[in-house]
Amino acid sequence: MKTKTIKIQCLFAATMMLAGFAPLHPLRADVVTEWNANADAAIQAAAQPAPVQGRLMAIVHTAIYDAVNGIEHKYTPYFVNEPGPRDASAEAAGAQAGYTTLLGLFPAQKATLDAEFAASLANLHASDHRIAQGLDWGEYVAQQILAWRSQDGFSTPPPPYFGGTAPGVWRSPPAGTNADGSLPALFPQNAVLVPFAMTSHSQFRPGPPPTLTSALYAADVNEVKAIGRFDNPIRTPTQTQLALLWQAVGVIDENRAIRSLVSDCDDLVDNARLFALINIAAADATIAGFDSKYAYNLWRPYHAIRLADTDGNPATDPDPAWDSLFIAPRFQEYMSNHAVITSAFMHTLASLIGDRHTFTLSAPGYPTFTWTFNRLSDAVSQVKEARIWAGIHFRNSCNVGEQQGINLSNYIVENFMRPLPHDHDNERCDDRD
Repeated sequence: MKTKTIKIQCLFAATMMLAGFAPLHPLRADVVTEWNANADAAIQAAAQPAPVQGRLMAIVHTAIYDAVNGIEHKYTPYFVNEPGPRDASAEAAGAQAGYTTLLGLFPAQKATLDAEFAASLANLHASDHRIAQGLDWGEYVAQQILAWRSQDGFSTPPPPYFGGTAPGVWRSPPAGTNADGSLPALFPQNAVLVPFAMTSHSQFRPGPPPTLTSALYAADVNEVKAIGRFDNPIRTPTQTQLALLWQAVGVIDENRAIRSLVSDCDDLVDNARLFALINIAAADATIAGFDSKYAYNLWRPYHAIRLADTDGNPATDPDPAWDSLFIAPRFQEYMSNHAVITSAFMHTLASLIGDRHTFTLSAPGYPTFTWTFNRLSDAVSQVKEARIWAGIHFRNSCNVGEQQGINLSNYIVENFMRPLPHDHDNERCDDRD
């Protein structure tokens, strides 16, 4: 039996290590975590920015999931509904799906991907016939996913949006030789992208932000004005470091942080499902975040504070010299992308493995500082504060993002990749027996 065999292997390895010996054949990550790491490296090598990372990871992991699950038949399929060949190697199918999707997304990295694929194949322990069937099936599934997502609207952005000069309306801050309000908002296609799970890009659009004359708006402006200023003595050195760390964090970094929580002792198809669900959640959270941004077009604290004398709120005062810890991303404020994405990602993961887990967050873009968490939910709480400490978000935007991330996560977990009725006749031998 597959699960029993793997658990015995893992127990043996753990016992040997405790006794001071290493196992003769060190346990390796399964193909799901292998190709999660390979996707991380490919996206990093291509210098893909945070707002596109969720889409890329979701493409890779939905293909791996449908390739593995199409053979194992443990959960409902995601996109490719036909079953895979019964006797095929699920590991071979998963490796092929990961390789094919990444090659389709990053053809310039073929040499590296070829080497990674060869390493995956070298670790397979199944008959040549089963491996060949798995490879063919994985290729077919990956091509189906790639063809679908090639028409999702990512490559056809709508006309540029420059914002406006009315109070409360987003516009770009001055940057280099570009004057105030002269640059368009970035990634408008994310606001209308075909979702991976949502029924539409606006399914989880929140209500509007607080009016400029409200007490809530004034409280948010005054809070970020005090603690988010670039040279603010109130913000502690640790808060500054955390703000800089989270600014460098993208979906690939969150994947890397939690990869150690997913054991090779877990079932292959369960691992494929887990990574597919968390990355679908991150991808659709990105779409939901941009949908809200382009629906409401709220200005960032930079303009809200400098132009506070135009907002009609007696509880706010302008500071024409105010600036944030770093320049905010060049798109609208409401709702916080980091809050909704991290919330959806971590809440989905907690739904699958529980909240209490220790993991360390790091980012190659800010390599001098890391942070260790003991709960998945702690990362959500911290990223909300970090965006305020950085001076680029209002608290309400972060709170709304967290809640919408939870709502989105619940919808995805309840409606996708659901367990199928168990059939003992469909159990398969472990590819690594």
